[in-house]
Amino acid sequence: MNLRHDIKRILREETNKDLTPVMEMLLEGFVNDHKDILCKVEVKHPDKRTKLPHQEYTYKNYRATFYLIGGYGSSNWPTTQSVLRKYDDLMNEAWELIHNYTGQALEMFSKHVKSCGDVIQENKENSIPNMIKTLGVSDAIKYFGNYYMIEPYLKEIDKVNYIKERIIELGDGGGFGLVEIDEEPIHYGEDENELRQIEYLGKNGVTVAVYDADMDGHMGDFNVMYESLPVQIIEELVEILLNH
Repeated sequence: MNLRHDIKRILREETNKDLTPVMEMLLEGFVNDHKDILCKVEVKHPDKRTKLPHQEYTYKNYRATFYLIGGYGSSNWPTTQSVLRKYDDLMNEAWELIHNYTGQALEMFSKHVKSCGDVIQENKENSIPNMIKTLGVSDAIKYFGNYYMIEPYLKEIDKVNYIKERIIELGDGGGFGLVEIDEEPIHYGEDENELRQIEYLGKNGVTVAVYDADMDGHMGDFNVMYESLPVQIIEELVEILLNH
């Protein structure tokens, strides 16, 4: 998977969305690569930047604040020319990273802290839900490379939307039978007179085939919207579609 290509494609398609979560995820990895000098980067959407009373224009660019290890009492004290060059190189590299992935030009600011322990770290529990909201489930899976990393943060409606997205992708815009993807029908229910099983996945719901109890005769079909399916069947459908 070409992660850079996928993210660029996603961002081209979602130019009107708030890119703050995407930038924060990119910069989180950047921070991890520069722990000796960088503690944290905060990103603000242009609309959320503080506007001064006399300011007539609105901001156009995202703002990034870099928490750099520096100043009196830090491991980078005294602030030599070498340290200043490290700061400049670091922020230039971050600017290029964001610009290459998103096309956005950051306005960059810095704050000096004695150590990363002085910085209140952002709650990472918010990062994944924000990425799901920004990218959608399918592209969030591609971004993280693992469905089970984001699964705890998914609501049932997120899983339903993922099922619909994958069916459209696999079916070229339409539905398909489970047998067409080499999968067995999904048991939907039974009683002493009949057996019901899901055999077809449509864009908005499934088709349930009804047979007599001995599977000797087909008695008919009925449709069920994805939103109305039992939770365990939604989970089973997700598992099936993850493998195709």
